[in-house]
Amino acid sequence: MPGWPTVDRTDDQELVEALRRADTDAPARLYDSYGERLHDYACSLIEEREVAGDAVHDALVTAQGCVDRLKEPARLRAWLYALARFQAQARMSHRSGTPVEGLPLPEPGDHDDPELADLVHETLGELSRNEREVLVLSLRHGLTPAEVGVVLGLTSRQVSARLGRARDHLENAAAAVVLARTGRAHCPDLSAMVDSWEGPLTPLLRRRLSGHIGGCEVCTEGRHRQISALRLLDMVPVVFAPLSLRRRVVDTCVNPERDQTRTLITDRGDNFDRTGFPVAAEGRSRRRRPRRLAPMVLAGACLLAATGAVVVINGRDVSGGTALPPAPSPTLSVAQSPAPEPVLEEDENEPTPSPTPTPTPSATRPDRRTPSGRPVAARPRTRPAPAPTASRRRPAPGPRLVASCPDGTDGLARIGLSARNAQVSWVATASQGLDVHPASGSIKAGSSVRVVVTAIDPTVSGSGRVAFTSNGGTRSCSLSWMADQRPPASDAPDGDVPTDISEPPETPTAGAESSSVDTMDE
Repeated sequence: MPGWPTVDRTDDQELVEALRRADTDAPARLYDSYGERLHDYACSLIEEREVAGDAVHDALVTAQGCVDRLKEPARLRAWLYALARFQAQARMSHRSGTPVEGLPLPEPGDHDDPELADLVHETLGELSRNEREVLVLSLRHGLTPAEVGVVLGLTSRQVSARLGRARDHLENAAAAVVLARTGRAHCPDLSAMVDSWEGPLTPLLRRRLSGHIGGCEVCTEGRHRQISALRLLDMVPVVFAPLSLRRRVVDTCVNPERDQTRTLITDRGDNFDRTGFPVAAEGRSRRRRPRRLAPMVLAGACLLAATGAVVVINGRDVSGGTALPPAPSPTLSVAQSPAPEPVLEEDENEPTPSPTPTPTPSATRPDRRTPSGRPVAARPRTRPAPAPTASRRRPAPGPRLVASCPDGTDGLARIGLSARNAQVSWVATASQGLDVHPASGSIKAGSSVRVVVTAIDPTVSGSGRVAFTSNGGTRSCSLSWMADQRPPASDAPDGDVPTDISEPPETPTAGAESSSVDTMDE
């Protein structure tokens, strides 16, 4: 901006070191570098220039006295703007009781293009407080999004989003005036909107043109080429500080007679976070409010609980001396249940046949009577519905293998296998001396198969076991067989032919020793 000295990061580092060494010329160098900038920024927050000057004075005095709190010297620029904003908000809150909601509008001033200058002044007034402050700090004062974020208490992403909205709004409004003069030949739609118009644009027509420019690629390209938000803000005049402000700042910082004033200023603004940046008063109130609310809510809950306990325990009618019925406590139910039918209390004048020494919740209560002696009719009393309980579903049954070990037929031992509930895959394992066919397989649910078991050497007696392993459990059958006692054909006398050749050799049968063992926990 015109009249503002250029200060780079190296100058900020040297300035912080001079302030920490308490050099006599450090306050003057601090004001010469940032005094005019901070005064212009404070005037964008406070309408009265004298009050804005006081805020800048206290901010620079606080910076000179509390420079040791700044953890990162490279952030001096953002720190000074945060101090100025803190002092300005403190004065506005003391004057009106609440923080300022709006921002004062700068005067348009004299310019070569009064229509465009008035438009910039009007458009800045249409922006929200946060968007306008982000626009001023970013473009007019040259702060980065990270620096603007620490000044306003926002993230860099929030700053970038608000800066984009504010820049588009300002540039579209200005483009409506500029392109209405020079861009008619490039966009037929824009030309049709302003061909018959002469003179300054009305607010309604300007809004229509701004909406068209925001959605037209040709006009948006022309806006980027001819309009710049930074040049538009240059049309807003700089609010320079009075010459007396520099003298006041330097005198307060270095004059030994102003030690008390300097101490009061630094103590009033001595509220910093761990990085050294000031914490606004509204930020402190927002953080402390939940801490105060929690004990109040807890105390109220304890009071209500204690009151309910006293009513339930000592709930008696003082005038009549009769016990009051305990109020049913509210219960939460998962699903709506039908309201129970009212139960009428029995007449309590009738004597009970067997009074119990210990009262129970279902014991009858004494009769109630009015002052005239008439009994009070019993009111229906409802019982709270029991809370619905979730019914547990039984899990679906798993696959199961069933084995039957019948006697052998047709000279063979056959074992039946069947599957229940689901498909079963099985594998058979036979002990030594037995042969199983088939040795494995799969059975669908509800189906069955037969397995044939034969003895490898039928001439030798023995016993064995066949086990079936499957996903439906383990089953087994025990088998025994007797040896074939008939002499072989070669041992018969010559000329003798066995009279009975139809009797088959002995095969293993499932006799009395045959059993089925189920090792699955059904």
